[in-house]
Amino acid sequence: MGGGERSQSSSSRNNSVGRPYGSKGMRNRGSRNAVFCNCRLQTVMKYSTTAENSGRPFYGCPNYEYGIHCNFFRWADGYEEPICTTPIQQEVLHQLNWRMTSLESDVKTVKIFTMVLLAFVVTFGVCLGFSLLGFIFNK
Repeated sequence: MGGGERSQSSSSRNNSVGRPYGSKGMRNRGSRNAVFCNCRLQTVMKYSTTAENSGRPFYGCPNYEYGIHCNFFRWADGYEEPICTTPIQQEVLHQLNWRMTSLESDVKTVKIFTMVLLAFVVTFGVCLGFSLLGFIFNK
């Protein structure tokens, strides 16, 4: 990963117990020396899976998996500077947070509506089934 290439691939490594190395307990031990991304969040350590940097640890934005991130990247071994150092404006972060909260609310509403609709369909189906059975047996 040199020369400005951004073909980063990552995976979280697991220890012998099956827990990720980057779990909260492991990260909080060194919180005094924590690395923060441009979102002002504590970064997570991952490991490169590219051929040229296989297994090399790096720090990344914890929001990367959610699609709302600042593209922060820094090798954990300290050999290179961060690739992206452009901070995100606070107003943009607030706007994204509001949008995410609004979308989460919409998802909850759709889930509730779906459950009500499913209950209605099941109830209607059961009533229709009993009506048909009554019709068949009353012939």
